[in-house]
Amino acid sequence: MKNLIKIAIAAFVLGLPAISIACDYPERPRLPNGGTAAKEDMIAAQSSVKAFLAAVDDYLNCIEKQEKDAIATLDNPDEETLKRRDELLSKRFDAANEEKFLFGEQWNLEVRAYNARRSADKSE
Repeated sequence: MKNLIKIAIAAFVLGLPAISIACDYPERPRLPNGGTAAKEDMIAAQSSVKAFLAAVDDYLNCIEKQEKDAIATLDNPDEETLKRRDELLSKRFDAANEEKFLFGEQWNLEVRAYNARRSADKSE
């Protein structure tokens, strides 16, 4: 019986990397300095910002599906287990959404700096 438990634990632990590979968090793109960047750099960055935000949404959909699939494989989970898993998923969602917000704010600061520089250049 002990060997069976050890085998089950080993199979679970070895299966974790495969599960985590399915939902990789996207890499945050590098933003240009709005105070010095060329127009082409800002346009390219805008595309990468949109792609990153969409990739975070894809990541959120992936982890939600992954969690639903994982719960479906559990044999009669108790309420405490379901609650704990839901709390962990909520924390992952909150962290990703916070990252989206902060990244969007950082992008907006760079855009404002770029626009301010362009306005100053035009007035000279």
